[in-house]
Amino acid sequence: MQRTGNQAYQPSTGWLRRLIDALLNRSAVPQEQTGKPSDSARFSALSLEIAGCDKLENVLPRLMETPQRSFRQYNGLESAHLLIATRCPGEELQLHTPGAHPGRTDDLPPGVAGFVRYQLSGTLGSLDELHSLAMPLPASTEALHAIRLQSTPAEAWLMLSGPVSLPKAATATFESLSRSLGQGLAIHAAHRQRLDQAITHERRTHAAELHDSLAQVLGYLRLGTSRLDARCGRCDQPELQAIAADLSQQTRHAYRMLRDLISSSRLTLEGGSLHSALPAVVREFEQRSALVFELDDRCPQQEPDENCAIQLLMIVREALSNAVRHAHASHLRIQLLPLDNGGMHLRVEDNGEGLDMERRRGDSFGLSIMQERATRIGARFSIEERPGGGTRIDLILEDNDARS
Repeated sequence: MQRTGNQAYQPSTGWLRRLIDALLNRSAVPQEQTGKPSDSARFSALSLEIAGCDKLENVLPRLMETPQRSFRQYNGLESAHLLIATRCPGEELQLHTPGAHPGRTDDLPPGVAGFVRYQLSGTLGSLDELHSLAMPLPASTEALHAIRLQSTPAEAWLMLSGPVSLPKAATATFESLSRSLGQGLAIHAAHRQRLDQAITHERRTHAAELHDSLAQVLGYLRLGTSRLDARCGRCDQPELQAIAADLSQQTRHAYRMLRDLISSSRLTLEGGSLHSALPAVVREFEQRSALVFELDDRCPQQEPDENCAIQLLMIVREALSNAVRHAHASHLRIQLLPLDNGGMHLRVEDNGEGLDMERRRGDSFGLSIMQERATRIGARFSIEERPGGGTRIDLILEDNDARS
């Protein structure tokens, strides 16, 4: 059965609905006799919203406002501060605080955010799921209470700054909140994983269909127009020669763009990240050429989202392909450099013949393809002569907050 465009990336969500219904039924508990809602009732809606949200960084700060008020209202912790740390597969660590702009932690006491990041690289990072830990905050009489949530395949930690010894009611609330958060994050991560798998499958299906149909036709036209161009070049009709040459050039361009589209649809990130996929690309080109390749990755902790990573990987592949085929270089360097605002700077440079030689070639469509890919991910792209000879390609990918 043929699917419409609106149906293309719509995997079944019935399993998610059933899980949410189960959570609703389990959390439908009566209020305590005191009239104060139970922890389960207060936090059940939070769990459900997390499970069904699109982006955690946009939703968690708002959802955490209610739990933080609960701590301050019911447990006598007027200065309590909640914090959630999340790390999804292939992404960098993110900190979320109640009511704050995504990625901002200005409302935390001074030094807490830095302390948390440091501890998550060591003690907290190795904490077992559902285990809790309390550690004194530097230059403070308070402590950081942390528990690792059960949220596989994502990693998440719930933290609370407060007295070294929490009241019994606060401890119970903290544990109840951790269970609700863990449920929501686990369902969210599983649902996101299923969506990614469905999109990848759809892309590969479309790539196979293009390869078996349009690519064959364009390949035939490319050969035919090339022969026509060669034949017309031997006749004394300049106008006909120009038309044939243009047809041949445009057909080769269309074929190249289609092959690029098919390749990008099939491409996956080897190892699950840009930083693990780049060495694989370098090894591939080392086997295909005599160039000396150098990879300088200085920001292994910064991981763009999958779409950006794939586009960056395709830009690198196009740059390496151009250098191998056209530049007549002996050395090529790929650099990933961190930016002060959290973004990333990709640089590819060679010691070949330089930009002018490449521009004189009629088949150098790779430059425009790289520019188009950079535009898709909101990056700044530039190409220039390399000091000392050769070509330098720079791509600046700002942090999401800086781009907004």
